[in-house]
Amino acid sequence: MTIALSLAQSRWIALSVTSFGLALFSSLCLGFSLPPNSEPPHSANVTPNFTTPPVKLPVAHGKAVSFGIKDCKVYRLTGAEGAAPHWTLLFKPAPYFLPQQCVREQLAFDGKYIQIEIGTQALGAGGCCTTYAAYRSQDGENWQVRRATSTEKWQVLGTPK
Repeated sequence: MTIALSLAQSRWIALSVTSFGLALFSSLCLGFSLPPNSEPPHSANVTPNFTTPPVKLPVAHGKAVSFGIKDCKVYRLTGAEGAAPHWTLLFKPAPYFLPQQCVREQLAFDGKYIQIEIGTQALGAGGCCTTYAAYRSQDGENWQVRRATSTEKWQVLGTPK
């Protein structure tokens, strides 16, 4: 018994198989992560597995604000009066139309500013960066951003997104 397929049917099958293979490959390479607007389910008692140790920014009255970074996403340790502190998402890379990976992330306190640098790269592309941004703050609330290279001047950033 022979089954004859039309040209349109064979193209549809080839496209379906290719799409499935690409989706499978992408999920294996990228792994599974939190949805973009999710927060990691951590409390102050359990420090998330950040790329580098959390960094503390000294603020007024001898207090400090802690920051952590993982997969080019920056988190701040926050908590309301009487509530348990938790890590909240502060900055994340800008969206891009192709799958991307984190290739540059830095978090440091230089004695004056908390300095953050994040950069992503499209999968299969070389160099850096598909998205790039550097942030700095002296108090953890008011931020400046530099969206390109070090030659661009710092600009005041509105509410972090």
